[in-house]
Amino acid sequence: MASKKSVSKTAAKTQSKPAPARASPEAAAPAAAAKPEIRRSTPMNDSANNVDQIRDILFGGQMRDYERRFLDLSQRLESESQRLHNDLDKRLAQLEKRVDDQFEKLGKLLRQEVSDRTQSLDDLETRMQQGQRTLRGELQGGLQALEADLSAKDERQRESLAELRQLLATRVSEINAALSRSDQEVRKDKVGRSDLAALLTEVALRLNGEFELPTARG
Repeated sequence: MASKKSVSKTAAKTQSKPAPARASPEAAAPAAAAKPEIRRSTPMNDSANNVDQIRDILFGGQMRDYERRFLDLSQRLESESQRLHNDLDKRLAQLEKRVDDQFEKLGKLLRQEVSDRTQSLDDLETRMQQGQRTLRGELQGGLQALEADLSAKDERQRESLAELRQLLATRVSEINAALSRSDQEVRKDKVGRSDLAALLTEVALRLNGEFELPTARG
């Protein structure tokens, strides 16, 4: 495990450090002429460079493969994340549309219900007003008919009362005439008490309508 960790750390250092480019012989000659001290490298530096080169030879391809795999995985993760994000946005948009449609539908139903209830109340109010007018008309007609009936009955009673008064006046006149004639006859014939009693009896019978006056003597 320790060797693998050291190899990984070394590979990471190798990955972080760019590999030295191999210079062409033409480019190396001026560089050697310009810096002759590079040729006098110490054995320790040569050993370190050799180790780095060996490490690059041994693990460079594997690290590049790991880098390629990490890059591919990163791209796949980014693509999958973008796809999921787009899918989530799409589903959220669909959900929002469904919610908006549902709210719009419920709003229409609510407005229709309010309109129907308002129309029902208006119809009920109209029917009540019509019923009140009809009842008022019927009551007024009934009162007018009752008033006319009472007026007719009052008129008939007045006529009956007038006829009764006329009849009573006629009877009183007849009685007065009978009494006058009886008085005249009493005085004329000087009848006695028995005749007077008979006369009074006759007057009483006439008042009761049970006796008719005799026809006048010749």
